[in-house]
Amino acid sequence: MWKRKCHRNLAGRSLCDYPGGSRVTISEIRVCPRERCRVLAMGLTPGTVAEICSNGPGSCCLRVRDCDLVLGDGMARHILATLVSDMDSRTA
Repeated sequence: MWKRKCHRNLAGRSLCDYPGGSRVTISEIRVCPRERCRVLAMGLTPGTVAEICSNGPGSCCLRVRDCDLVLGDGMARHILATLVSDMDSRTA
């Protein structure tokens, strides 16, 4: 029997995985086309920098483009992001 190799997810982790105060860059949105349209309309586009304000059970509060958004846990799990490094945050 063969085992499937686990590869590191290059797109990042879900928004739910980051603690409050983290600055992240949205890398991928993995939802159906209808939900994707809603997420993009809120300003959560790939390449956008967002700050996780708080991350509690059931919801994720973040700040994107000078707006505060609260996403349900289910939606936040399908939005992948990577941590912004200190050098990137100084130039942004």
